[in-house]
Amino acid sequence: MTTGMRRGELVGLRRQDVDLAAGTVVPNVPRIVVDGQTATSGTTTENGLRPRALDPVTLAAPRTHIERWEKNRADVGHTNELLFCHPDGTDIHPDSVTDWIQKRVRAAGLPVTRLHDVRHSYATAALKSGVHPKVVSERPGHADVGFTLRIYSHVIPGMDEAAAGPVAGVIFGPDPGGGEKPAVHESVHEMETSPLERGDDEGQSPRNQGWR
Repeated sequence: MTTGMRRGELVGLRRQDVDLAAGTVVPNVPRIVVDGQTATSGTTTENGLRPRALDPVTLAAPRTHIERWEKNRADVGHTNELLFCHPDGTDIHPDSVTDWIQKRVRAAGLPVTRLHDVRHSYATAALKSGVHPKVVSERPGHADVGFTLRIYSHVIPGMDEAAAGPVAGVIFGPDPGGGEKPAVHESVHEMETSPLERGDDEGQSPRNQGWR
């Protein structure tokens, strides 16, 4: 929910892919389903190989899980590198993960929700919270920021409206209040009159007059 990772990236995580000290995860070997059988795959895009930072709440989950996973390995003696496997070390089919999620969704009284829907929710929430589109593009592993903006174009109108005030504040300065029109920064024009308005020889060469 907080990383935008694909199902295959999640179920393919290995112990070496999670850096608890740095609080990052890198899904190097996604596991996908081909003709009902599990297979390993390369990352979909170059962005998929970028480390993804985990917030403290999210990081607590893999930290606890890894402690349990390491105990199972010691008790049973299995050597499966996958973090998401059965206690005896046997692989978990990706479709089983989907089934478990659906059961929990129904138990919570929620409408049918796919794991991919959660991925979309992440990207939408990230954009609405003000995260830079480039960062939003990299975390779910999109090919480029243009793809992200096309897919989530429904979020852009709200972002545009939210940006209007701050941008105007940079250009015009803080609103002095009282309904008065904010003064334009002096750097916008430093002369009392425009060279074009003066119409003299001096005004015909604005570069020489330091006009900018």
